Amino acid sequence: MQVGIIGAGPAGISAAVFLKRYGIDVALFEKKRIGGLINNAWRVENIPFFQPLPGKKIVENMKSYLELYNVNIIFEEVKEVYDKRIITEKDTYYFDYIIVASGTVPNRIEELEGKRVYYEFLDLPDNIESVAIYGAGDVAFDGAIQAKILRKNVHIFNRSNRIKALSRLVNIASSLGVIYHESEPIKIVENKENYVIIHTKKSVYKFDALLLATGRKVDLSFLKTDKVFLIGDVAHPNFRQASIAMGDGIKIAMKIIGEGKV
Repeated sequence: MQVGIIGAGPAGISAAVFLKRYGIDVALFEKKRIGGLINNAWRVENIPFFQPLPGKKIVENMKSYLELYNVNIIFEEVKEVYDKRIITEKDTYYFDYIIVASGTVPNRIEELEGKRVYYEFLDLPDNIESVAIYGAGDVAFDGAIQAKILRKNVHIFNRSNRIKALSRLVNIASSLGVIYHESEPIKIVENKENYVIIHTKKSVYKFDALLLATGRKVDLSFLKTDKVFLIGDVAHPNFRQASIAMGDGIKIAMKIIGEGKV
């Protein structure tokens, strides 16, 4: 039996490792980096029975399990998925079962995009001294905390007066000196070679980079069949928790094992 898994985040890795434990051949597809969005996390505190850890440490643990069970990882972007066929940018692969654990994609704001505008914290250049963050959820405040720890000048811009982030993150960001702009949506971004100029109705600001953290959504445009298993954030976009994703991966792995009578 062969199983193809799309996405090497908590859900995909959990499914892959569990299947490999039962001797099932697995191919794990990842287009960017092992671990998914956990790579960007300042600290992961929502996995029960585990001490809070930096996202990068969680990813190191994930990688060690992939190595321990010798999981085949294919670093290629998946373009199309059919019943038992995965087509990437380089090749076509065939499987008995396909699991989709591709997570979510950013809610793009194309009119603000440019050379110094990013959607993930890890993509920010190392040499910046200041960063503006657009958004008011967990991702925005988590990123702000990380940037302040790295001694950056950080401003958060919120389009409204509603903060969606956990109060713990908000309080930590405030204590570190993150500057918060309430009800100040970004209207225009001038992208320069090494900085951005941000225009709001209240003022004009200059930063080395802009991080857009205005939510995420599921994108299944590559999926041409419903005969696959969806797990993790792609299956539960409103319940984006690593522990839920991990349980999802193990549950579907057990289902496949049961159907295959391994």
